[in-house]
Amino acid sequence: MYKILLLLITVSLFSFAKESLKDENVQILAQNLEIKNNIVNASGEIVVYSQNYYITANRLIYNQTDATLELFDDVNIIRNNDILSYSQYMFIDLNKEINNFKPILLLDNTNKLWFNAKRASKEKDYFDLEESTLSSCDCKDPAWSISFSSGDYNTTKKWINAYNTTLYIKDVPIFYTPYFGFPTDKTRRTGFLKPTIGYSQSEGFVYAQPIYFAPKANYDFEYIPQIRSSRGKGHSIKYRYVDSIYSSLNFEAGMFIEKESYQEENDLTNRRHRGWNLEYKRSKLFSSGDNSDGLLIQSEYMNDVDYINTKYDSSITNNTDNSIESKFKYFFNTNKYYIDIETNHYEDISDDSEDDELQEIPAVSFHNYSNGLFNNFFTNSINVSTNRQTRNTGVGGKTTELYIPIGYHTYLFDEYLNFSFNEEINYSNIKYTNSNYNEANYGENNHVFSFYTDLVKSYTNYIHTLNFNVTYIDSNTFKETGDIYDASNSNTDELESFAISQSKNSLSLGFEQSIYRKSTLKEIVNHKINQIYSYNKNMNRYEKDSLENDLAFNFDYGSLSSRLIYNYLIKDFTTNSATLRLEKDDYFAKIYYTHLLTVNDDEISDEEKTITYNFGFNFLKYYSFSYKEEYDLIDSESNNKEYIFKIDEKCWAIDFKLIDSLVASDTTSRTNAYRQKIIYIEFNLKQLFQIEQNYKLQDGN
Repeated sequence: MYKILLLLITVSLFSFAKESLKDENVQILAQNLEIKNNIVNASGEIVVYSQNYYITANRLIYNQTDATLELFDDVNIIRNNDILSYSQYMFIDLNKEINNFKPILLLDNTNKLWFNAKRASKEKDYFDLEESTLSSCDCKDPAWSISFSSGDYNTTKKWINAYNTTLYIKDVPIFYTPYFGFPTDKTRRTGFLKPTIGYSQSEGFVYAQPIYFAPKANYDFEYIPQIRSSRGKGHSIKYRYVDSIYSSLNFEAGMFIEKESYQEENDLTNRRHRGWNLEYKRSKLFSSGDNSDGLLIQSEYMNDVDYINTKYDSSITNNTDNSIESKFKYFFNTNKYYIDIETNHYEDISDDSEDDELQEIPAVSFHNYSNGLFNNFFTNSINVSTNRQTRNTGVGGKTTELYIPIGYHTYLFDEYLNFSFNEEINYSNIKYTNSNYNEANYGENNHVFSFYTDLVKSYTNYIHTLNFNVTYIDSNTFKETGDIYDASNSNTDELESFAISQSKNSLSLGFEQSIYRKSTLKEIVNHKINQIYSYNKNMNRYEKDSLENDLAFNFDYGSLSSRLIYNYLIKDFTTNSATLRLEKDDYFAKIYYTHLLTVNDDEISDEEKTITYNFGFNFLKYYSFSYKEEYDLIDSESNNKEYIFKIDEKCWAIDFKLIDSLVASDTTSRTNAYRQKIIYIEFNLKQLFQIEQNYKLQDGN
């Protein structure tokens, strides 16, 4: 339709006009033009220009005295370069901006909507429409359309009111409502947001409807009531505020009240689930010029994990974490130094008491960027940090750490070999609280020697890079007093949270190479391998510590990568992971495998083995299907499954999801996870409205 309309306008514009008329209101070009008593009659390929309009028609009557236009036969109008219309008859009052049409096809190019009305009138920014149809699909055979007996359209506010409204899918009536009002763009405005409608086998009928308020440009809020007919009802509010161009505040609070019957049947600890969270971010608080700073405040509270599970937007999320964190952090950064201060408060909501939780109040760190010494012959920097960790029950402590590296670098053998030497000083002090442990002091200095190469060779089609490195660390302890955590001594287990990282004499041998395609500089192969030898004081010898191997292949349709870390003491891989990505035309797949071992005292203390795979394909241009699963190979249990089917046409879309996952819950029996299946549907009539619906199936604890 757009092409036909533009063709008509172009032909009219460049057609030969035999006569023309100019006055202060309009300019008229036509093949035949006659003026009598201030009445202009024109016919034959008419083109009319005015301040707001560009018009073509076959016949015209213009009253110069009243500044009114009557246009007949194939009338095409472009108004303000965004509203296009086509009709057989049009009346325009240029002074009062009043128009009448019979019939009309109106195209809003900005918002991708069209209206077809039997009769229409326009005054300034308002269209009054009678016996109308609207859609954002193809005009000739729309996939969906809305018919209404009467309505009005505000072109400035981009809002439509329609009465006696029927939604059609093709030619089939689907839904009727006596009134329907909606925006045609995404401008912030007060009103209802898309509802969530669904049904759960255990919760009954589910309905939630956010009500959005936008009183000012710098803040807005939502009130969200919800009902779950067999479970209970809830309320929540979201508030967003921008106090400057550098900052933002987000606050959310809510409560859900269970029915007594549902609480008893599901053995829930609490009948009321309540909580809130706040986040405030700001940059450029005190800084100016090249300096920068930032503030982050995060605070969260909930009385149990079911507060998350009953939130309005938790329909397809999975929550298995019972830990919440509140944080305050401020940093200031210049080109010479960086400083930050941070506090962290942790809470395990599955535990009735947080007396044994370590809280960081506060943690402060300072970093002085590298400076040149002795005419830049050496470089050095300074790092200082202090962390105060407290709790009501158990050992607390204040840890202060100092790290000073001094470095030297030079080239050897005509820059084929690089050499660097670093002298690193580490010092830690821990003052224990709420205990009888003695204050700990530990200091060491490490001599770090490194030899490495950066070699590049170019071939006809490829570029090869080669890197070798040898690093030797000679560690010396110059102070060790007080009580320090020792993994081999069970008497110091209470100090595990205050463990000091102690270096060992070690030798590291590394190798890395890459091959690049010369024409595109795209990496084809990358291989890294690193072997560490650590000195065993008890055995008075160097032993193999860990072997790291990373390998990656990139090809036209994807990539394959793997990472291996081998521990010689347990004679097994502590890390074994691989990732395969494939994508060609309309098909894609990703498989990720990971096997992790946690080693304490040369023994395996924990094991994790999972495989995650995701594959899908697009078909029939607008259709797609995908499947994703995370499977626990140790427990032989699927943590999460997702089946996704999408149709994304030009003017409408629908999204189906079937999700099967583990969800946390707070019960009196402490069985804190259950399986939940969700059928999720999202239906979108583009440029008009969107509906979400979900159906929950709960297997139980």
